[in-house]
Amino acid sequence: MRNVHRLGGFFLLALLSWPGAAARAQFDITPTDSLVAEFGVDSITRIFQIDFPNTTGDSLGLSWRWIDGGWTETWDVNLCDLGECYTGVPADADMLAMGPAGAGFLKLIVNSLETEGQCFLHFWVWPTGNQDALVHIYFDLKSDPTLSEVREAAALTAPKAYPVPAKIGTTIAVDWPKSHGGDQAVQLFDARGALVDCSVLRTGHQWILETARLTAGVYLFKYDSQQPPVRLIME
Repeated sequence: MRNVHRLGGFFLLALLSWPGAAARAQFDITPTDSLVAEFGVDSITRIFQIDFPNTTGDSLGLSWRWIDGGWTETWDVNLCDLGECYTGVPADADMLAMGPAGAGFLKLIVNSLETEGQCFLHFWVWPTGNQDALVHIYFDLKSDPTLSEVREAAALTAPKAYPVPAKIGTTIAVDWPKSHGGDQAVQLFDARGALVDCSVLRTGHQWILETARLTAGVYLFKYDSQQPPVRLIME
């Protein structure tokens, strides 16, 4: 059941010249401002989430507005944010305020109900009361029948980091699957996408990261240009 208006077709808006688009936001975005994912046609519910860490020293409220987009008619698509989960995707909402080092989020809960199709949604997110600092958020999801169970099973063997979160000064271990050679150059990026200098040692089937020079926040560990990065959280 959905309680929102459905839009036919998919629209990618070119809003690079929108007033305020260059204004500095008071939060970061992770993994990026665009979440692109493909998955096989089956009845498994999937969750896709983009986080907004509060990088200020004060409480931060967030507002968002669904600008445009849509999904395949037979899909079941619902949205959650820091305040609640909605039936469908409502036009706009204010999130609950989050404190320093907190994180808001937009989360799509999608079940393709064994139907091939696509979901593209475009949001604006901004600190409540300061729409000049808006940020564009895109979800672009596709259910593809050509993605086999073998490919999806391989995705489940992707590297995982622990502990999460980790204390600054401790080490973080990142497992890598046996199918991955582990000889490619690895990189660490902060939540803004800047390359971070970090000592990484490969041992056995793990990478070991020294964290003494890091600060609190979210980092992305990139180990393969063809695979999504591994998320690390420092506190």
